[in-house]
Amino acid sequence: MKRAVATVVCALALMLSAGAKADAVVNVKVHGGGDGRVELNGDGGTFTCTTSQGSCTIRSVPGGRYVVVFKPKSGSPTAPKKVMIPPDGSADLHISAK
Repeated sequence: MKRAVATVVCALALMLSAGAKADAVVNVKVHGGGDGRVELNGDGGTFTCTTSQGSCTIRSVPGGRYVVVFKPKSGSPTAPKKVMIPPDGSADLHISAK
């Protein structure tokens, strides 16, 4: 009986994990603008990272349509840019700071 219960529990766990959605890792590179804050806003939520030497990474971003803005430490933010993030894996996001 214990073995049967364990088998059912394992089968359920596998079914649930197979249906689980893996989110994307977004690698951000800001060209020509130094450091600042990157904001990614969309149906999946709001995600941010702070660049160091023009780069940062945002983890666990659900796939979908987003608007990205770079806000430098000094100066004006960039114009909003529409981007599409895949449902899983990784995405490289290149932003021109000027």
